[in-house]
Amino acid sequence: MRHLLYISVVILLAACKVGKPSGILSESKMERILYEYHLALATAKGTDSAEIKGRAYVLACLRHNGVSEAEFDSSLVWYYQHMEVLQKVYKRIGERLHTELGDVDQADNDVNRYSALSATGDTANVWNGHNYYLLSGNGFNNRITFEVQGDTTFKPNDQIMLNFRAQYVQKEGTRHAVAALAVQYEGDSVSHTERHVYGSGDISLTVEAINRPIKRVYGYIYMISEWNINPRLLFIFSPSLVRMHREVKAETPAPLPQGEGKNQTSTDTAATTPLPAGEGLGAGSSLDPSQMHSRPMPKAAKSMMPKR
Repeated sequence: MRHLLYISVVILLAACKVGKPSGILSESKMERILYEYHLALATAKGTDSAEIKGRAYVLACLRHNGVSEAEFDSSLVWYYQHMEVLQKVYKRIGERLHTELGDVDQADNDVNRYSALSATGDTANVWNGHNYYLLSGNGFNNRITFEVQGDTTFKPNDQIMLNFRAQYVQKEGTRHAVAALAVQYEGDSVSHTERHVYGSGDISLTVEAINRPIKRVYGYIYMISEWNINPRLLFIFSPSLVRMHREVKAETPAPLPQGEGKNQTSTDTAATTPLPAGEGLGAGSSLDPSQMHSRPMPKAAKSMMPKR
């Protein structure tokens, strides 16, 4: 009876294991090639003819591993159709890139510098998620949402920054994602900014909070792509959510020249007449939630903001 139970367990495990067709690269080899693939693109970034050099570096990476471009493409298609396996591969790649990419790119860029900050101090990284994400264009895993509740470490007038590095892995189709960052204040008014991401590179969004207590900071990164059998991937790594205290000093009027300003009646009413509600607000000013979501953005993005 015990032997029958053991055989049943073995058969069950064998049935659940994902089998790879002949010619598909193993997980270890795929991990090594994709890791070198990202390093090659990072090396080419910022140079003249970066796209051409990036492709040349990628092809050199494939030759170094004894793999043809056709073998790599067919393997990537299979892994793309088995996202649970690809997620495991990219988890290991993400951990390596997070710690080692600084040796290839500038070590003092915003992504590396801010992600290394602690969660305390006047300038702090309050990101509470992973240090890597893999988004796909097939609709199953195409977004990241984040939220940090305000506490005593947040102060009115703080500057909030979202930083991350985006790396697309796709040979065709439009590269398009939207990143959004919002600050909600006591009383539920909101300051909001967003940025469209059409290519790989370092991305940064900033909201300068107004002089009100901060209730929460939240946002999303959303990959916009129709379902396609060919791989369309967006790798996000080293995300940081930076909170900076700002000292906002009240402006003092310049003194009038001696002898001037006496027995004069000011004809400038702009300083004493209150502005009508909603007028005179510049970029980064406070918006209520309905105004925030009235800005142009993908319809699908409206449903992904975390609920209060």
